[in-house]
Amino acid sequence: MATGRGAKHYEVLEVDPAASMAEIRRSFLRLARSSHPDFHHESDQARISAEEQMRKINEAWAVLSDIDARSSYDRERLGGQPRAPSHAGSHGRVDEPDPWKPFDSGPVADFDERDDRAITSSALPGWLKTIPALGIIFGLASSMIGGLIGVGPITKLGLIVMLLSVLLFAAAPLFALSVSRSEDTRP
Repeated sequence: MATGRGAKHYEVLEVDPAASMAEIRRSFLRLARSSHPDFHHESDQARISAEEQMRKINEAWAVLSDIDARSSYDRERLGGQPRAPSHAGSHGRVDEPDPWKPFDSGPVADFDERDDRAITSSALPGWLKTIPALGIIFGLASSMIGGLIGVGPITKLGLIVMLLSVLLFAAAPLFALSVSRSEDTRP
């Protein structure tokens, strides 16, 4: 699909060099889902092959998802010289460009593993967060009160409400996943 000298990253992500960032992102997500090593348990060779493919996909994504890196890569790919980033010093002096860094240079110093913010813009609606909890509380209270005063229908209502609340609670992650997937496939 991608043509021209050095179009390797575009070929890996199966997009045209003129593709938009949205097209590149969609292609990356599609390929990452299908090539992820966790989904290749057929044999050790299949897993190793998937790991290698995933490395290529991640490397291509790292270059093509960054506007400056993509621009530099395109200039180099089209035969021009890559432009070194200029860092003007305090007296107009241009510092040396940053030395080459490997693709995976290890853990990032300021990375916080406790950061659990969503990676998509989608969020659960408020009703899907509160109704299951309120239903469980209401159902538990109804069951206890119905059992204490000996009224069977109130006890049954409480158990039904609790069961429905548990099902709604279990369905919430599926709802969030479907919203996230629809955002990934949206043009």
